[in-house]
Amino acid sequence: MQFTRMAARSTLIILMTFAIFGLRLLFWPTSLFSEPVDRRLRRAFLMAWNRGFARIANVRIIAEGPVPRPPFFLVANHLSYLDMVVLTSQTGCIYVARGDVEHWPVVGFLSKSMYVIFIDRKSGRDTVRVNRLISHAIEMGDAVAMFAESRISAGKDVEPFKSALIEPAVAAKLPVYYATLGYETLPGDPPASEIVGWWRPESFLYHLGRLLRHRGVIARVRFGDEPLCGDDRKELAPRLHAAVRANFTPLK
Repeated sequence: MQFTRMAARSTLIILMTFAIFGLRLLFWPTSLFSEPVDRRLRRAFLMAWNRGFARIANVRIIAEGPVPRPPFFLVANHLSYLDMVVLTSQTGCIYVARGDVEHWPVVGFLSKSMYVIFIDRKSGRDTVRVNRLISHAIEMGDAVAMFAESRISAGKDVEPFKSALIEPAVAAKLPVYYATLGYETLPGDPPASEIVGWWRPESFLYHLGRLLRHRGVIARVRFGDEPLCGDDRKELAPRLHAAVRANFTPLK
C-alpha cells in the first residue's frame, strides 16, 4: 500500500511539474519586455505548483495570523524542504537557498527559472552579492523569504538567527515579517521528526520517498501580527528570533 501511494503521488507530481513548467516556458518571452510582469507570472506558477504538491502529498496547511502581501522580506525557522512548500503556497515568495541546489539535476534549472537566489555559505564575501539580489527582487515587487538559522534544525528549538542576510531590509529601512513553522503527522504514522525533519544525513530523494509513502502531514504556519523594524541587523536578529521562537512547538 505504501509503495503504491508513493508511486501514484510521484507520478502526479512529475506530471504537474511538466505541465506548470511548460506554461512557464510559454510565457518566458515576457522577461524580455518586463521583468516585474515576468516575476508576477512566476509567482503565480510557484503558488500553483506548491499548492498542487501539498494536495497530492496530503500536506494540510493551517495558516494563522495576517499573511503579508508582496513585496516583503520575511524570516522563518527551518525544519524541512516542506517549509518552502508551506510558505510559497501562501505567499508566492522566493528564497535564499544554499548554493549546491543550483547544480542539482532538473531542480537547479527549475529553481533558477523561478528567480531563486543562491548563496555560497562557505564564502563570507558572497553575502554582498546576495544582498544586492535580495534588494533587486524586492524592488521588482517580489516577496523574499530566508531561513535565518541558515540551516535545517533538528526541530527541538529555534537556533539563533544569523544577521548578515537581514542587512538588505535594514539598509532599505524595510519592515521584516516573520513566520513560525511546525508539523505533526497523522495518528498511527511515525512522528514528524522522522517524516518531516531533514536534519539527518539522508538524500533528498530518499527522504521525499518516505514522506510520500505515508498518509499525510499537518503543517502549521503562524505569521507574526506585525513586522519588526530596526537600524542595526545585529540588534534586529535576536528580536526576530524571539518572536519566531515564541510561537514554536518542537517536533515530536
